Amino acid sequence: MSRFTIRAADSDDAAMLAGLLAEAFANSIACYPETMPPSEADLALRMQTGEAFVLAESEDKAVATVQRSEKEGIANFSLLASFEAGAGRALIRRIEAQAQDHGLRLVRAMIPDEPRLANYFSALGYLPIGRKNEEFRGELIPILTLERRLPLLTVREQRRSDADAIAALAEEDPWPFEQGSRPGWFVAADGDRVVGVIQARDVGSGLAAIREPVLATGYEGRGLDTWMVERAADYAGTHGSHTAELPLTKYTSPLRRQLEAQGWDLEQGSDRYVKQLSGQLHDDAFTD
Repeated sequence: MSRFTIRAADSDDAAMLAGLLAEAFANSIACYPETMPPSEADLALRMQTGEAFVLAESEDKAVATVQRSEKEGIANFSLLASFEAGAGRALIRRIEAQAQDHGLRLVRAMIPDEPRLANYFSALGYLPIGRKNEEFRGELIPILTLERRLPLLTVREQRRSDADAIAALAEEDPWPFEQGSRPGWFVAADGDRVVGVIQARDVGSGLAAIREPVLATGYEGRGLDTWMVERAADYAGTHGSHTAELPLTKYTSPLRRQLEAQGWDLEQGSDRYVKQLSGQLHDDAFTD
């Protein structure tokens, strides 16, 4: 768990952002492509017109910031400034997570070609894909374009190789999963790493019970849980069930708005969400 609080900045943060950037980039070419650190007024206007900045805070104090954008299916960042060890890394990892959540596979940045900067980003998994000279503050300086290819974030059927991860996340005996794919079980995967588990189980009379989704630390609040619930419900609907139920717990209660947008209903006083399914009947009904 990160020791930093990461959040989107808004125009009310403009003065704080301007101070961070001015202190970090004074007389430094590391602020490329900005000729000078942006002013408070400039930052406020830029955020009001859609430019996005992200803040890292520690003990209610802003300690790092970065500008992020998405263009032509690629996430980009610049103006990374950090005053506490690990805060810059935390911001970059958040940008990568947001890119994955939006279905993007590439993150890029352009930096001055300096060994210190290049080594820092290399340690974070960024590789140079281009080098050119650009005019900056009246002189030509070498600029590196860096890129990191992100693992695919997906929800898929369980595989034999997922057994240990499922056991750790869901407190299940790994042996049945080691025998092969178990019908109705799905995992959320970040590349090759399993980070979530869910199950759809036929309980008879056209009703499917959807297990409460389980996610690894750091993957909460990214929409994966709702995605997992929908994947399990879709499976149930195409394997003979006309209704699905999901228990109301302290973990699924905060998902109410997202679930209702997907057609789940929580009746007042109920202890479960209910969804009417519309899939087609398959012969290979799933089992416990």
